[in-house]
Amino acid sequence: MNRALRYGVALTVGLSVTGLVVRYFPGDPFVTAAIFPLYVATTSLAVAHWQTWRETSRDDPSRRSRYRSAVSVGIGTFTINVIANISPSAGVAALGLMVFGMAFGIAELDRVSGSPSD
Repeated sequence: MNRALRYGVALTVGLSVTGLVVRYFPGDPFVTAAIFPLYVATTSLAVAHWQTWRETSRDDPSRRSRYRSAVSVGIGTFTINVIANISPSAGVAALGLMVFGMAFGIAELDRVSGSPSD
């Protein structure tokens, strides 16, 4: 994807999520301020390595892979739920951090495997 388009999409997502948090979950301004760069970076990584992300999620339909996915989703959901009960804006940040970790891992996999990216 074109870099300018990718960064435009990333900025739009970051501003949208941050705007929604400011509007509906007013809270700690430091947590709210951290949401913008987190979602911009996450969206940029996810869009840049979208093809690898799709390939890794569909290549291994084995039982072990499904079990690993179910455990990670369950733990992530529980953790985000607990954090969101404390502060909804922190819950949004926790979700962003979880997806950022996944996007960073996919980007690293792309780099190690030598796949071309923008």
